[in-house]
Amino acid sequence: MFLKFRGLWLCGLCLLFSISTTAQNYFVEQAVLFSRQNAGGSARIQAMGGAQVALGGDFSSGQSNPAGLGFYNRNEFTITPAITLQSADATYRTAEFDGSNNIISSRFNSSHSGTFGSLPGLSAVFGANKNDDRAPFLGGTFSISLNRVNDFNGGFEYKGQNNGTSIVDYMLEASNGYSKDQFDPNYDPNSNSAGKGDNVNTPAFLGYENYLIGPTTANGTTYFTDITGKPLQSELVKTSGSQNQWSIAYGANFMDKVFLGASVGIVSVRYEYDKTYKESFAGQAMNCNGCFNSLELKENRGTTGNGVNLTLGAIFKPVEFFQVGASYTTPTVYQLSDTYNASMNTSWNNFDYYEDGSKILSKVNSSTYDDPVSYSLSTPARFTFGAAVFYPKKGFITLDVEMINYSRATMSSFSTQYYSLSIDGDADVNRVVSARFTSATNLRMGGEYRLKKFRLRGGYSIMGDPYLRKPTDRVNYSLTGVSSITGGIGYRDTTFFIDLAVTNTQGNGYYVPYAVASDISPNLNYSNTSTRIMFTVGFPF
Repeated sequence: MFLKFRGLWLCGLCLLFSISTTAQNYFVEQAVLFSRQNAGGSARIQAMGGAQVALGGDFSSGQSNPAGLGFYNRNEFTITPAITLQSADATYRTAEFDGSNNIISSRFNSSHSGTFGSLPGLSAVFGANKNDDRAPFLGGTFSISLNRVNDFNGGFEYKGQNNGTSIVDYMLEASNGYSKDQFDPNYDPNSNSAGKGDNVNTPAFLGYENYLIGPTTANGTTYFTDITGKPLQSELVKTSGSQNQWSIAYGANFMDKVFLGASVGIVSVRYEYDKTYKESFAGQAMNCNGCFNSLELKENRGTTGNGVNLTLGAIFKPVEFFQVGASYTTPTVYQLSDTYNASMNTSWNNFDYYEDGSKILSKVNSSTYDDPVSYSLSTPARFTFGAAVFYPKKGFITLDVEMINYSRATMSSFSTQYYSLSIDGDADVNRVVSARFTSATNLRMGGEYRLKKFRLRGGYSIMGDPYLRKPTDRVNYSLTGVSSITGGIGYRDTTFFIDLAVTNTQGNGYYVPYAVASDISPNLNYSNTSTRIMFTVGFPF
């Protein structure tokens, strides 16, 4: 590209915002996204807020506390389908500086909804009849079960006039300080050239390819843009995927007082987001006299992989009406693969870019290169304690307390990719995780009332906030505190049983479409609500 010589219209913004931060933030997002898990389990357990660690006789124990399998004395097969209704109400905030250097905010409201089907549970349990009651070991139970521990299906959208910034501002800040080698897809990853290749496969790269930004001199490290104005911005973000765990578990019964168990968990992950971001400058005056109409940026990112963990558990029943349980789940170690692709389309008004007739811009488009990344992720260990109080033949109440330290999530073994994750390699991502996140406590409580063959259930749960400081520590797509109100009914017979659960979950999220150094980056605060209706149908055999 032949270069024009111009000054920067954003010379007041002096902080360099490297794209390594953007790439790094995505992996920071994953560290907390894959570490925060729902309780999982059957419709019976879900109707009671997910509390289950001190209970037994349910396939859900295979994941949460395998000691609970020791309560079985029969074989059983179950299947659990579900449907989820998701909605998000959002407030989009933009800002600008007034003549006195004060920030003026603008807010725009929007909403989005969707419906998704899933199969969050499946199990086969093989129980043993009790041995001689005089023997310490009365029998054991083996199970294979599937539990969905995370559902990523959802989305949100927004639209509003931004009188302060454009995504082009982000492109300038991400590019300043580096030569045009930062956009070179053929860079040598072992090169010591500062910034070489760092902005390949990024929105800044697409902006460069679409003539939205360009260097001010042939070998310069500062960049200009022809695009000024107050864009009408909009974006639709859709997320999809899930985390599912297969648990191979065994629970043993000792004297109907002590129950011990262990399970191996094999976790599969599939997470994807699709984003369509638009800016329209139609009818606005610019430095180039209305040369530009609009831009559209489409991004797709997908992560897939598998992990493994080990859970150990125990339940103690000192008296008939009271039980306590505890379980420990080791860190889940994943091997993950990440893919990213993006494209940008821009519309110009036959703009003479070089002012010599050699390049007339009308419709321009560009796309990224294939850029797979492989790496390891270790999510934090979990310790859960629970207690249950029984009223004979009438029901029970139960409570779980789960503790997890999100700052212990670590990533390593990154394969080579176009963009740079950090100056010092993998450790930088882990330092950001340990600095942003902290330990949290999750509470789950519920109860069941028996009325002959029928069961009435209700519960409540709170998932603690993982952030150390707010709001600057928040990352895209991850909710802060999450709470659920649950309820359900059940019917039990000797030949089959069926349970229904309805869970209503609410949480607050935060999203930044792009970041600029002026502290007036546009951002989205949204409340996410999901209602899941699930059935568990079981057949003893």
